[in-house]
Amino acid sequence: MVAAPLVLTACGTQDEGVAESRFTAKSAAAAEGEPVGPRNTDVPEAGDYGFGAPAATAHNGEVVAYVPRLDRSRVVVPLTMHNTGEKRASYTVTVTADRGERGAPVTVTKKALNVSSGTTWPAQADITAPGVWVPEDTKISLTVTKDDYPLGDSR
Repeated sequence: MVAAPLVLTACGTQDEGVAESRFTAKSAAAAEGEPVGPRNTDVPEAGDYGFGAPAATAHNGEVVAYVPRLDRSRVVVPLTMHNTGEKRASYTVTVTADRGERGAPVTVTKKALNVSSGTTWPAQADITAPGVWVPEDTKISLTVTKDDYPLGDSR
């Protein structure tokens, strides 16, 4: 058994050499074939959130709105924004829920800031409005604005 060297730091900070020696010691002590870093690095896909059937898509499939549902006496539209670009981005999504003859359309805007490339941002738009409401009979439409960083953080 190899003992890891004891490293003390004065202010609770560590320099790169200390961090590297700790990683090296951990790697040396790991059993063969055992991963040393994080074990689960999978990024969830849009369908992994269990939101159900899609009701609308926009921006080449990057933004998906799912069938509205009741959530503690509120009507919500689950959303996912999947950044397929090369840079971080911000999304501004306008969700319009048309209830047909049951009432006027409801429009809600949701933002997702600093979405890293290749990741999915889950959200939900609260579209609760007075009157009779049958979530499954609601027609959903989306309008999306996507800004790549650095401009995405200045609006």
